[in-house]
Amino acid sequence: MSINILYKLSHRKLILYFFLLSLMIRLIYGIIYYLKSGTSGFADDWAYIKFAEEMLGQGIFVNDISGLTQTKSAITPFYPFIIYLSFKIFGIIYLPLIIFNAFLSALVTYIIYYIGKYSFNETVGILSSFWTIFYVNSIRWVPNLLKESLIQFLFALLILIVLVYVTRNSGYFVLTLLSIVFVLLIHTDERYIIYSVPIALLVVIIKGPSLRQRLLSLVYLNVIILALMTPWLVRNYTVYKRPIVLSERTAIITDKLFGYANDNYFAQEIHVSEATLDSISKGMPISDMTMYSIIQRGLSYGIYPRKYSLAEKMFVDFKEFWRPFRFSDMWVSEGFRPEGKWSLSHNISLILTYGILLPFMLIGIYESIKKKNYLSYIMLIVILLHTFMHITVVLSQNRYRIPIDILVIVFAFYGITEMFNKIRIKNISGVNI
Repeated sequence: MSINILYKLSHRKLILYFFLLSLMIRLIYGIIYYLKSGTSGFADDWAYIKFAEEMLGQGIFVNDISGLTQTKSAITPFYPFIIYLSFKIFGIIYLPLIIFNAFLSALVTYIIYYIGKYSFNETVGILSSFWTIFYVNSIRWVPNLLKESLIQFLFALLILIVLVYVTRNSGYFVLTLLSIVFVLLIHTDERYIIYSVPIALLVVIIKGPSLRQRLLSLVYLNVIILALMTPWLVRNYTVYKRPIVLSERTAIITDKLFGYANDNYFAQEIHVSEATLDSISKGMPISDMTMYSIIQRGLSYGIYPRKYSLAEKMFVDFKEFWRPFRFSDMWVSEGFRPEGKWSLSHNISLILTYGILLPFMLIGIYESIKKKNYLSYIMLIVILLHTFMHITVVLSQNRYRIPIDILVIVFAFYGITEMFNKIRIKNISGVNI
């Protein structure tokens, strides 16, 4: 008994050291990058900052959106609320938020240990945790005032809570935590509401409790989620005079559902008029001024756009979503969004910290399915759903995959440990012979 306790304590201390090292690296990178570049590297950051400034002036519900641009009014509220809190406490300065991002990113190093441990074993958890210390896809977003670090943290935490709930047949306390984290996640990015379906199914089909208890748990889950969503739902109805879930981006669904005529849906994909295409093909000035800067950037690469078919779009988006490198300029998604090649340092860093894991991830998925590990089925469904969502429903960008990189890492190290175990067993068998 005492040996087991010491064994567990040593691992807990190790993960704590991993967390502290991860935090130190992120703080150093984030602070140095910010002190060197300031706000010159901010892009979409200003949309969140503007929303937070409106919260300072109007209160957190921002009932008057006339001061917001169209894009800013489609933002979900939780990350702007965090910026607002920072501004209230520290004043309108940005360094505290970069430190906050570093802390959130480092927490993923802690969380992934338990994801690996619960889904496979402690060795996978330790190796996965160690890998995230230097994981470029997590570190690179720290100096930005964007929601990436927050989403990575909330999504990792949500997956961990789901695994705890499933493995321990946990009751209402864990279910309440799950509800709270899920609501915070969808108030950070509305696309994650798609996970409400698999979460509900898990609650219903989980082994252990009776059907009646499972249905009561499902009702409880939905009541808590709806109660927590209500304040922003009421705010949106007050502002837009119609039901809007989370942000205006969801209006493409809700307006059709409730019979509202509205063409202002904040489409996820870029739509180019025939006049624009005609201008491009003839080398004439582009008539659609809303597309001017985007198209011009693509043309500066020396390549011309064309509209992709649905199959082409899905194939290009799949590659865009999972790519570990980019050595050439290209048009992605529907054929009108240009992406430039990555720098050599960017390519090398992603290949060495992300790309190198992909073949081992496939091995890990194969081995887990072969051994009928039902927790790995949950994680695999998350990977497939996240991929499907981004190549069909919403805009696909490489950074939108990053939240599921924790599962890439865990599967990869499970695959690696299984390979080493098989080699070791084979060598032992050879010696015995």
